[in-house]
Amino acid sequence: MRLIFKSLSLVLAAALLAAPAAFAQNTGGVFPPTVNEGHRSVQYRAAINPDNAQDEFGFAQRLHYQQAINDDFMWRILGQTRKTDDSDVDLDFIGAELFWEFSDNEDNYKHGVRFDGRIRFDDRAEFLGFNWIHQWNLDDGWSARAIALASVQVGDNSADGVNLQTRTQIAKNVGGGITLGLENYSNYGNTGGDIGGFNDQSHTVGPFASIPIADRLTLWGGPLFGISRAAPDVEARLWLTQSF
Repeated sequence: MRLIFKSLSLVLAAALLAAPAAFAQNTGGVFPPTVNEGHRSVQYRAAINPDNAQDEFGFAQRLHYQQAINDDFMWRILGQTRKTDDSDVDLDFIGAELFWEFSDNEDNYKHGVRFDGRIRFDDRAEFLGFNWIHQWNLDDGWSARAIALASVQVGDNSADGVNLQTRTQIAKNVGGGITLGLENYSNYGNTGGDIGGFNDQSHTVGPFASIPIADRLTLWGGPLFGISRAAPDVEARLWLTQSF
C-alpha cells in the first residue's frame, strides 16, 4: 500500500512540475453506467493545470452529491469553482444530472444514459448534455468503458451546433479494492463550425489509480497528457469519494 501511495504521489508531482499553456481544467470523468440501489455518496474533485512560465496555474474544484432512486435511476447535484482573474475561487457552474441504467446487475455488458443540465455564470450560456455510456466487465478483473457525449448551449450568448466528445477507459482491479488504468478524453469541437483536424481538437490520455484509504473513502488520482496541439500539455487531477 505504501508503494502505491508513493507512486501516485510521484505521478501527481510530475504533472504539477510540468509547464503547459493555460487551458480549462478537466474535472470530468469516465463514469460508469451502473446504478446500485441504496447508493449515496459525496465526492470532491480538484484539477490543476500549471503554467510555471508565468508563475500562475489553473485550478478548478467540483463537489458532487449523488443518491440512487432505485436500481435503475440515480440523481446528482454538483457545483464547480475555478480560478479566474477576479478570484481564486470563482463560481463556475451549478448543475443536476440523472443516470438511467438499462442493464441488469448480472450483465457483463452494462449500458445506460445520463442527462445533464448546468447553469453557468459570468454571462455564459446554459448547458444541456446527453451521454451514452457503455461498460464491459472482462476476465481477471479487467474492465473497459466508452462514453459518447453531446451537449448544446441554450439561452443568452449561446453558440450554435452540438459539441461532441468521447471518453474511454481500460482498467484492472488488482486486489484490495485498488484499481489501476488508463483513460482518454477527446473533445472534437462544435458542429456549428469549429470541428477541425486532430491537432485542432483536444485529445488527452493518462494513467490513474483508485485506492481505498479509509472506511468507504476512496482516493482517485492521476495526470492527463495532451497528445494534440490544441490540448493542454499536462493536468493533475485528484478525487475523494465518501460513500454512505
